[in-house]
Amino acid sequence: MKRTFLILGIVISATVAFAQNGGYLLINNDNPAANTVDIDEVSPSGALQFLKTLPTGGTGMGGGFFDGPRQAVAQNLSCFWVSDSASNDIAAFKIPSLQKVQNFSNVALNGDYLGIGIAASRNYLITAWSGSANIAVLKIASDCSLTLVGSPINQPDNVFDIAVSANGKVAVVAYNDLGGAQAYSIGASGTLTAIGPMLNFNSSISACSTQGCYPTSEDATSDGQFWVWGNATLSAPSALTAILGSNGFRSAALQTYPSSSLANIEAPWFSPAGRAGNGNLYLSAFGFGTGYPAGIIVTTFNAGTITYVDSTPNNYAFYAGNVQTIGKSGTGSPITEIWSDSLGNNTVQSYTVSGTTLTRAASLKTSSSFLATSTTGVAK
Repeated sequence: MKRTFLILGIVISATVAFAQNGGYLLINNDNPAANTVDIDEVSPSGALQFLKTLPTGGTGMGGGFFDGPRQAVAQNLSCFWVSDSASNDIAAFKIPSLQKVQNFSNVALNGDYLGIGIAASRNYLITAWSGSANIAVLKIASDCSLTLVGSPINQPDNVFDIAVSANGKVAVVAYNDLGGAQAYSIGASGTLTAIGPMLNFNSSISACSTQGCYPTSEDATSDGQFWVWGNATLSAPSALTAILGSNGFRSAALQTYPSSSLANIEAPWFSPAGRAGNGNLYLSAFGFGTGYPAGIIVTTFNAGTITYVDSTPNNYAFYAGNVQTIGKSGTGSPITEIWSDSLGNNTVQSYTVSGTTLTRAASLKTSSSFLATSTTGVAK
């Protein structure tokens, strides 16, 4: 058990052009025979429309590890990338043409274990390779192709979950099995420099000895100071938090939600207002099959204080994937969560959000027949 923000704004017709309203969702189908990526349109009311499926030219894992950012979009919205974990490559696409320009690979990098996590900063793609247990910086060229910058950085765990702060200055990688995380500053030339020592949740939080602390996907406020991780444990729904300063992480805490019936929180996601410091924080509960419900927990975030509000279970889901906001202000309404039934059939579920109340809006099948849990959304 063990996730990026921003994506395209596209409309598909004879050609693809940037849109002006609503939003879109990018889905890595993670197909093991021939991987593809779906592009769906999401209206302001939450209505869903399938737009296009693109072959990546590589192979996925057929579900693989539950959580992790398997796709990313350039912050200038000119490119997007999709990881092919089984074939150890990253497919690069141009926007708005949707032309694939490359399948990047390197013999020093292997993701055929838990997956390949990818997150975009301004000029670089920060990548986590679970099979080779290292992270690598990839330079983004004007045509969206990728080249390795320097040498990969060895990691103490089979890394997969990685994120970049919205200001593009910090990357954080989670150590799921070790119960830790490491922050890196991103230099102008793409150099990653560790910010302080590894955060060890198990030694920082006494409750980890009984609750269990297994940090998964992470998200952060726009300034890159407050970080929140999912916690992949079935003992009780919970998340992990810490504050990042110049000397590393401090004030690590375990956030528990005993009022919720949901299980296995793996993917937090700030609403636009929350990312700015005061608004909703959504927690995707992946579930774990029968008896461990999946769904979305809604909390509020205010200057570092997280308050539980409510849970919305998905009674049809055997597993669920990450939450994404489509709207670009306030609550981020509409929001989406991808989920899978017991046979691995995938569906995108959208919700509208009023305050902290979620209302089901629409659902749409994906083109994958395997467990797909990673999506990225953006407003037009």
